[in-house]
Amino acid sequence: MLGPDPAARGGIASVLRIWREAGLGGGRALHYLPTYMDGSAGRKLVALLAALLRFTGLLLAGRVAAVHAHSASNASFRRKSLFLALARLAGKPYVFHLHGGAFDRYHAGLSRLERAWVERTVRKARVVFVLSESWATWLRQNIGHPDVRVLPNPVLPAELPADVSREPHTLLFLGRLEEEKGVFVLIQALARLAGVRPQLKLIIAGEGDVEGVRTAAIAAGVDGRVELPGWVAGPAKARLLARSGIFVLPSRFEGVPMAMLEAQAAGLPVVATRVGGIPQVVIEGYSGRLAEPDDVASLVAALKPLLADAAEARRMGEIGRRRVLKGYGIERVGDLVESAWRELDATPGQRKA
Repeated sequence: MLGPDPAARGGIASVLRIWREAGLGGGRALHYLPTYMDGSAGRKLVALLAALLRFTGLLLAGRVAAVHAHSASNASFRRKSLFLALARLAGKPYVFHLHGGAFDRYHAGLSRLERAWVERTVRKARVVFVLSESWATWLRQNIGHPDVRVLPNPVLPAELPADVSREPHTLLFLGRLEEEKGVFVLIQALARLAGVRPQLKLIIAGEGDVEGVRTAAIAAGVDGRVELPGWVAGPAKARLLARSGIFVLPSRFEGVPMAMLEAQAAGLPVVATRVGGIPQVVIEGYSGRLAEPDDVASLVAALKPLLADAAEARRMGEIGRRRVLKGYGIERVGDLVESAWRELDATPGQRKA
C-alpha cells in the first residue's frame, strides 16, 4: 500500500489512520510504504527515495502480489505514478484510489504528453476507487476505465469529552487556510451575521495562510470573534467538535472531505458548498444546509436558519450522525476494499465481468 505517512497532516493521512485503527486489511501480509511525509523538501525527497528503493527491493524479491495506491492530484499523483509504472513493468495488478477533489482541474491543465501518462496510469489499474458517484461518472467519461467503484471514506463513532458544552453560536472550520477552502468567504459571511448574532464566534483550525486570514478578519471587523488555534488533532480536535454548534466548509471543490464526515460523526449539523460528493452526504434541509461556492450571500442564507433555531440544528446534527455512521462505517468500507482485493488475487482471465 502506497500513501502519505499516516502521521502527516491531510485528508488521506486521516483516512489511513482510521484504516489502521480499525485493523482494515489486517488479515493480509500488508506492507505500507509512506511516499510522503511532512517537513522540508529534503525530508520529503528522502521519504520518496526510501520508499522507491524499498518497493523495488520487494518487487525483485518476489514479495509483491498487488499494489493499492492512495493518490490525490499534482505531486501526489506524480509520486504514485512512479511506483505504479514499476508495478506494470513487474506485471503486478494495482488499485488506484483517488482522494482529492481537484483531479478534473489537474487533468485539464496538463500537456498532451502528461495527460497521456495520467490516463495510462489510471486505465491500467485493475480497480479504481473514488469517493463519490459524481467522481465515478467523471472518470468513466473522461478516462474511460471500465471498473470505477465508489468507496466512501470511513468514519468511526466520535469520542467527545464529557466536560465540554455545546455552543450553538460557535462555527467550526477544519482544513487548510486558503481561498480554495472558502475561508475568506466564511469571514465575510461572519461579518454579515455578526450584527444580529452577538454571541457568534468562528473557529478556523488548520494550517496555511494564517496571517492572511487574520488580516481579513481585522478588515471585516470580526477579529475578536475569530479563533485561530492552528492545526488540531486527537483530543484537541475532539474538544473543538464537542464545543462547536455548526460545522462549516465553503470549499470551491472537494471529494468527500474527512473533516466533514468527522463533524457529522460528532453530531454537528453541516453547512457546506454544493460541490463534489458533498451533496450526496449532506442532504439539504435534512442533515444540513448547502450553499454555492464563492457566494457570501448564499452562505449567509444557509447559516441563518441553523443559528436561529438551536433545536433544529441539533436535530439535523443527530440525523447526520446516524446517516454517516451507517453509510460510512468501517465494516461497509472494509467489505468494499476486500471485494476489490479479491479481484487482484485473480488472474486477468478470471476477472469478474
